[in-house]
Amino acid sequence: MRLGADAVSFAYRRIAIAGLGVSGQAVATAAQKLGSNPTVFDEKPNDSPRLIEAVDGLTAEGIEVVTSWHGRLDPSAFDLLVVSPGFPRDHPAVRDALKGGRPVWSEVEFAYRIARAPILAITGTNGKSTTTVLLWSLLNGQGQRAWLCGNIAGSGYPEMPLTEAALKAGPGEVLVAEVSSFQLEWVDEFRPRVATVTNVTPDHMDRHPTFEDYAATKLRIFSNMTSEDTVVLNIDEARPRVNEIPSGPTLLKVSPSGRHKGDGSTHRDGQILSFGPFVAPAEDLPLYGEHNIANAMVAWEMATRVVEPNSGMWEALLAFKGLAHRMERVGVRGQVTVVNNSMCTNPAALIASSRSLPGRQHLLVGGETKGLEYSAVGDYLRESGHCVYVFGQGNEALLETLNLAPPVYDSLEEAFSAAVSASRPGDTVLLAPGCASSYPFTNFRERGDAFRALASVWIEGGSL
Repeated sequence: MRLGADAVSFAYRRIAIAGLGVSGQAVATAAQKLGSNPTVFDEKPNDSPRLIEAVDGLTAEGIEVVTSWHGRLDPSAFDLLVVSPGFPRDHPAVRDALKGGRPVWSEVEFAYRIARAPILAITGTNGKSTTTVLLWSLLNGQGQRAWLCGNIAGSGYPEMPLTEAALKAGPGEVLVAEVSSFQLEWVDEFRPRVATVTNVTPDHMDRHPTFEDYAATKLRIFSNMTSEDTVVLNIDEARPRVNEIPSGPTLLKVSPSGRHKGDGSTHRDGQILSFGPFVAPAEDLPLYGEHNIANAMVAWEMATRVVEPNSGMWEALLAFKGLAHRMERVGVRGQVTVVNNSMCTNPAALIASSRSLPGRQHLLVGGETKGLEYSAVGDYLRESGHCVYVFGQGNEALLETLNLAPPVYDSLEEAFSAAVSASRPGDTVLLAPGCASSYPFTNFRERGDAFRALASVWIEGGSL
């Protein structure tokens, strides 16, 4: 397998980088270290603390940065365009580069071209962050040096951009990378050694013209894999299907439910789980829900394709503490449990996270719907009998879609206050927005941090 073979070819190349986010900064720094001449472009003005810090850091390294960018690109001035995930496929700069015969890459493609270590890649609609951190934890528990990297963010673990990890990791190490559909839009030779798509359900319909386009983009993770590589597939999921996997790589099937026949080292018999030679009841796994059993089994199978499992790997699984903002147990007051799942940003994730918990629930829901369909959520809520608190300005349409009675709470704080006031011993208050973040939160991390702060005050006996 080619590892880092292209690194020498970056000398003196003129690289345009669209986006001054974390991945854009990592590409710029790596490109310069490899002898390229990078220029970073960002359409936002240089008037926020985050941008000022980024600009100052790059210019101190001698890297040119252009802010308040008009969005167009002169292809004759550059040899390559690397686009950040936030830039859509029809962005003017992308069209300019392609029209001028210049290649367009995502950060994932760039990182693959310079990597010396093999990449184990995880994508999917839901569960990819947990699966990524589980895989990283298992490998480190086994004694294999692994780097946690890629699109993962706010996990509470030592994550970094894939490009930064690719530059640092040696050939005897492993890159464990979460990869988004946005990053898979512009891959050419990207070829992970082991890969999975956890599942594909509707999401990002404000970015993709159809669900099939979204699904096809996810499946590009497998495009260049060969017989030397392995695809791990959860055959309990509706998508991806076996016939959607290319014929080249080895296909290893997993059935976390035990309903189907898998061909790996993990198996399930009722509530008894087997991970190679290690056996335990499902309740011993330190994770909520059936979906996390699936994540654990997929991560284990991926790990065993590059290492021999040992007791350290098993102990790492049993000691796993979960991720920030992903079914994060904040605490308990008066036998009422509070759980932060701010990373829940689509309807399927909302249903799955709620189903993973026992008892009566008070669900905090709301945000930017991204053009998604919520009728299945409404059906689930009516069947479950859980209490729902829709929050956020402009969410009246979501309330109507879910067929719920008013009110819409103006703020997360008001919704949380109503939820804990109505809760009884044995209940769970669960932040499961089912939507992307909206004002006043810029991302799921800010939203989760705000929820955690509210919950912590209440759990410690404070009033709201």
